[in-house]
Amino acid sequence: MATTTLISTVRDELRERRERRAVTRRLREDLAHYQTPAEIEDLLVAVDTQEASGESSAEALVIRAVLLENLRAYYARHATPQRAAGL
Repeated sequence: MATTTLISTVRDELRERRERRAVTRRLREDLAHYQTPAEIEDLLVAVDTQEASGESSAEALVIRAVLLENLRAYYARHATPQRAAGL
Protein backbone atom coordinates (compact mmCIF):
# COMPACT_ATOMS: atom_id res chain seq x y z
CA MET A 1 0.00 0.00 0.00
CA ALA A 2 2.90 2.40 0.74
CA THR A 3 4.24 1.87 -2.78
CA THR A 4 0.88 2.87 -4.25
CA THR A 5 0.86 6.02 -2.12
CA LEU A 6 4.41 6.87 -3.16
CA ILE A 7 3.60 6.40 -6.84
CA SER A 8 0.49 8.55 -6.47
CA THR A 9 2.46 11.28 -4.71
CA VAL A 10 5.20 11.28 -7.35
CA ARG A 11 2.60 11.35 -10.11
CA ASP A 12 0.82 14.33 -8.48
CA GLU A 13 4.07 16.23 -8.04
CA LEU A 14 5.06 15.65 -11.67
CA ARG A 15 1.65 16.87 -12.85
CA GLU A 16 1.96 20.01 -10.72
CA ARG A 17 5.43 20.72 -12.12
CA ARG A 18 4.16 20.31 -15.70
CA GLU A 19 1.29 22.70 -14.96
CA ARG A 20 3.68 25.31 -13.48
CA ARG A 21 5.98 25.03 -16.51
CA ALA A 22 2.98 25.44 -18.83
CA VAL A 23 1.87 28.59 -16.98
CA THR A 24 5.40 30.00 -17.13
CA ARG A 25 5.68 29.19 -20.83
CA ARG A 26 2.37 30.96 -21.56
CA LEU A 27 3.49 34.00 -19.55
CA ARG A 28 6.77 34.12 -21.47
CA GLU A 29 4.87 33.96 -24.76
CA ASP A 30 2.40 36.65 -23.68
CA LEU A 31 5.12 38.94 -22.37
CA ALA A 32 7.46 38.44 -25.33
CA HIS A 33 5.67 41.29 -27.11
CA TYR A 34 6.93 43.76 -24.53
CA GLN A 35 10.50 44.45 -25.59
CA THR A 36 11.35 48.13 -25.21
CA PRO A 37 12.46 49.57 -21.88
CA ALA A 38 9.39 51.84 -21.76
CA GLU A 39 6.96 48.96 -22.34
CA ILE A 40 8.70 46.77 -19.81
CA GLU A 41 8.90 49.52 -17.18
CA ASP A 42 5.17 50.22 -17.60
CA LEU A 43 4.37 46.59 -16.90
CA LEU A 44 6.77 46.43 -13.96
CA VAL A 45 5.03 49.46 -12.44
CA ALA A 46 1.66 47.75 -12.96
CA VAL A 47 2.91 44.61 -11.20
CA ASP A 48 4.33 46.70 -8.34
CA THR A 49 1.05 48.63 -8.04
CA GLN A 50 -0.96 45.42 -7.93
CA GLU A 51 1.28 44.03 -5.20
CA ALA A 52 1.13 47.29 -3.22
CA SER A 53 -2.67 47.11 -3.23
CA GLY A 54 -2.49 43.71 -1.56
CA GLU A 55 -3.14 41.63 -4.65
CA SER A 56 0.17 39.82 -4.50
CA SER A 57 0.45 36.58 -6.41
CA ALA A 58 3.00 33.95 -7.22
CA GLU A 59 2.65 34.96 -10.85
CA ALA A 60 4.02 38.42 -10.03
CA LEU A 61 7.46 36.95 -9.36
CA VAL A 62 7.42 35.06 -12.64
CA ILE A 63 6.14 38.11 -14.55
CA ARG A 64 8.85 40.29 -13.05
CA ALA A 65 11.55 37.72 -13.90
CA VAL A 66 10.33 37.39 -17.51
CA LEU A 67 10.18 41.17 -17.96
CA LEU A 68 13.68 41.58 -16.58
CA GLU A 69 14.88 38.89 -19.01
CA ASN A 70 13.21 40.83 -21.83
CA LEU A 71 14.93 44.02 -20.68
CA ARG A 72 18.32 42.30 -20.51
CA ALA A 73 17.76 40.90 -24.01
CA TYR A 74 16.86 44.38 -25.30
CA TYR A 75 20.09 45.86 -23.98
CA ALA A 76 22.09 42.91 -25.31
CA ARG A 77 20.62 43.45 -28.79
CA HIS A 78 21.27 47.19 -28.67
CA ALA A 79 24.72 47.13 -27.12
CA THR A 80 27.37 49.08 -28.94
CA PRO A 81 30.50 47.13 -29.84
CA GLN A 82 32.43 49.03 -27.14
CA ARG A 83 29.83 48.22 -24.45
CA ALA A 84 29.69 44.60 -25.59
CA ALA A 85 33.48 44.43 -25.19
CA GLY A 86 33.20 45.92 -21.69
CA LEU A 87 34.88 49.19 -22.58
